[in-house]
Amino acid sequence: MAVLKLKMRWLPLIVLDLVISVLTMYLAFFLRFDGAIPENQLSTFYNLLPFLILCRLPAFLYFGLYSRVWEYSSLEDLLQIVKAVSTGTLVILFASFMFNRAALVPRSVLFVDMFTLMLMLGGIRLIWRLAKEREYRVPKSEADHRIPVLIMGAGYTGMHLFRHLRSFSNHYWVVGFVDNDPKKINSHILGIKVLGSQQDIPELKKELSVQEVLIAINGIDGAGLSSIVETCRSCNVKCKTVSSIFDLSTQQPHISTIRNIEISDLLGREPVSLDLSLIKKMIAGQRVLVTGAGGSIGSELCRQLLEYEPESLIMIDRGENYLYDLNMELSGNSSETQQHYYFGSVTHAPQMDSVFEKHRPHLVFHAAAHKHVPLMETNVEDAIFNNVLGTQLTADISEKYQVEKFILVSTDKVVKPTSVMGMTKKIAEKYIQYKGRDSQTRFLTVRFGNVLGSNGSVVPLFKKQIEKGGPVTVTHPDMERFFMLIPEAVQLILQAAPLGQGGEIFLLEMGKPVKLMELAEKMIRLLGYTPHETMEIKITGIRPGEKLYEELIDVGEEVLPTLHKKINRLKPNTQPTDDFVLKMEGLYESLPNLDNESLKTRLFDFVATQCVDKTESAEVHR
Repeated sequence: MAVLKLKMRWLPLIVLDLVISVLTMYLAFFLRFDGAIPENQLSTFYNLLPFLILCRLPAFLYFGLYSRVWEYSSLEDLLQIVKAVSTGTLVILFASFMFNRAALVPRSVLFVDMFTLMLMLGGIRLIWRLAKEREYRVPKSEADHRIPVLIMGAGYTGMHLFRHLRSFSNHYWVVGFVDNDPKKINSHILGIKVLGSQQDIPELKKELSVQEVLIAINGIDGAGLSSIVETCRSCNVKCKTVSSIFDLSTQQPHISTIRNIEISDLLGREPVSLDLSLIKKMIAGQRVLVTGAGGSIGSELCRQLLEYEPESLIMIDRGENYLYDLNMELSGNSSETQQHYYFGSVTHAPQMDSVFEKHRPHLVFHAAAHKHVPLMETNVEDAIFNNVLGTQLTADISEKYQVEKFILVSTDKVVKPTSVMGMTKKIAEKYIQYKGRDSQTRFLTVRFGNVLGSNGSVVPLFKKQIEKGGPVTVTHPDMERFFMLIPEAVQLILQAAPLGQGGEIFLLEMGKPVKLMELAEKMIRLLGYTPHETMEIKITGIRPGEKLYEELIDVGEEVLPTLHKKINRLKPNTQPTDDFVLKMEGLYESLPNLDNESLKTRLFDFVATQCVDKTESAEVHR
């Protein structure tokens, strides 16, 4: 139904293009014969019309002339017109030759027609774009009701942000650009002047009543962003940043949100570049199931999956409130994707089997896990039950119902694990590796470190402590962690999924580790305090199961590149033995019979003997 609607929307433009094609062909004959077309050539023109339409239309459709938003047309779009018209002309020439009419059609007519048609089709779309841009321009009388803003960054991202604001924003009025490149100052971008540099922001605020600065600089580092924030703060101007991703398939940035500066921005992580067409090809029209759908990663997975228009999205979570919040958020989504919410646990085999039988998903993203390290140290049985048995049950049922691809969301805590959480996720990784050896379902794992802002992470904890007046608690002054943003982690999970053929472990590029002390100090400054002076930082000591630093690669694991620079493939150092599942069953049998400490000992012994390289086993400590 959606396809039919789309085609009906194309119909007026298709008809217009075909009419223009007929007119340009007639014009070519008219010019060739100096305004007096002989009768025999006029007859040739009429005979040529069916070939003209039958050859032009498939070429226009093949090169996607009607799947583009022409008010945002670019050089790449015009190149598609050139390809479509050139291809159509060659097909017309070939067809007319096959039907013995080529000799009757002067070659000059075809070439004049080809170039004239390129100009006409390109011109029509250019006029359309200019008309739309004029439509989006707000009269000065209406601009008074908008917020005057400067765009910091007169580059490619800044230009796309300006177009985005002009098309979709009702409350921003762009009064100018600012850029620290002296060569760009006083130049114009889409009719808007580059008024100065970062240092001119206070003066521009006085002259133009600027209220906000929107930062649109691709790949800005933490120090550069901090400097802009300080400049804006000094003159009481709000400062926001632009979230965007770079689409490798179209070579253009996509503006997603305009938001306040957060601590994650000051860490200076590079923006993510994705091949959106590859992700869409995997997801569009498919039935997708997400476990742990209410969690930090799971909920973001659901949000982003909806953007790629799956046929249905099946969401499972054992947290009633999390699932309710997700339902409330996504139910207002305009997507035609069917949404199904199930309150339940991945360890409940009958319910999981029933859900899979009903929906028959093509893709499964397994994000359900108990992840809080200190809490799992005192709840070993539930950690094993959820993280290990839950993964095994979900993977086995996925294979039973012929799921095409199963993606396990893993963690850097599986490397040289010292915690119960790390141990259980290590076993889960090994089981997915075991399943991937001989299965129609393609099983793969995506491993990454901490995500900023997730439930239970240090960022919301620090923020609450600062808002209460302190102290901010840090476990150890030298403790460091790898961090990435939740949306970035999910984007890379979705990018890694199409790359997997089964059995791989994909490692997301985490950048440099961040000291938690430095993170706390940056957050304190961002919220207007001075570390160690107006806001106390208290050292509390390392908690059970924690390490001073995390690693991403196990001993003996070989790192191999992929097509994406932020995703590597790990070649596992060991293969699970044939009796691996039998050993897992033995671990489950001990669950009700051992106390917490004894069960922890059993778990660590299992990991040391079944899941790690012999050179690594000596480094696994209780």
